[in-house]
Amino acid sequence: MRTLRLSRLRRILVLALAALGGAADLWAAGGGEKGGFSSEVIWQIISFVLLIVLLSRFVKKPLAAFLSGRQAEVQNAIEQSARKKEEAEALLSEWQRKVDSLGREIQDLHERIRAEGEAEQKKIVSRAQEEGERIRQQAGVIAEQELTKVRAALKKEMVDLSVELAEKLLKEAIQPQDQERLIQEYIGKVRELR
Repeated sequence: MRTLRLSRLRRILVLALAALGGAADLWAAGGGEKGGFSSEVIWQIISFVLLIVLLSRFVKKPLAAFLSGRQAEVQNAIEQSARKKEEAEALLSEWQRKVDSLGREIQDLHERIRAEGEAEQKKIVSRAQEEGERIRQQAGVIAEQELTKVRAALKKEMVDLSVELAEKLLKEAIQPQDQERLIQEYIGKVRELR
């Protein structure tokens, strides 16, 4: 506390001497024509010294409080700025990781879509080949059935034509007594079958 008072007194003395030096410069420049200090210069010096004493006494504490408060605000702002910078860097690194992982996810998605497309293409080709084979087999079966039908129709037609030709030949070759005998033989065979 005592050193604080001594430092204050030293400052006041230094300021007073500086003021006196300034006043002496004024006097030397023309204020002291009579060979001494004029009363006006002395009152200026006294006023200046009083002003400095009053300023140091009454303005020093509020000024010191203001400056220390301002220093605390600036320090707080610097600390907040540093925290915000750290938070921003953390957010930036997080977003960078997300962008990197998103890039990997997009690449994986492209590869998966391509693989699924190739697999689907193989399935479609396989189904088309199976369907083609089934249709070919079905067409073969249908052709075989149609061929069998045509053969049966041809056989029937041949039989009908043969019967018709045989009837015609028999009519020409058989006499009425041969017809009677054939009818009797046919009736006899029918009775035997029963």
